[in-house]
Order: sequence, then structure tokens, then C-alpha cells
Amino acid sequence: MSAPLDRDIVILNPARDNYVGLDEVGRRVWTLLDAPCGVNDICRQVAQEFQGDPKRIAQDILIFLNELAAEGLVYVAKA
Repeated sequence: MSAPLDRDIVILNPARDNYVGLDEVGRRVWTLLDAPCGVNDICRQVAQEFQGDPKRIAQDILIFLNELAAEGLVYVAKA
């Protein structure tokens, strides 16, 4: 369960009984995760939309996705 809050988003994590707040970029990644997609696709899309250094964005997104996985909010599927 999630709810938008201005440009951010708040996600309920029932497994840990807490809320996780995401900024605008995190919200965009969360939205992209609505449909199964590859990490490279997410990185490309975010780099295009936010016009940042693609290498830095990829590093940050990998860290972010690992944090979401550690929280039990996303699951990694093997291709």
C-alpha cells in the first residue's frame, strides 16, 4: 500500500509494521516497479527523466533497490 504525498510517496511495510518515505526519484522508481522490468531499464528511464550522470544514477538505484529488497518491499526475479 502506498500513498502520494506531494512529489514524494509513503509506503506501508506490513512485514515490519512501519512506513517508508520516498523522494521524487524514489517515487518514480517505485512506479516503474509496478510492472516487471529490468534494472537496466529502470536506470535508463530515470537517467533520461532526471538528466543525471547515468553511472551515478545506476549506482544509486542499485543501492536503493537492495534497500527495498532488504525491507521486503520488492523481490528480485531471476531472468
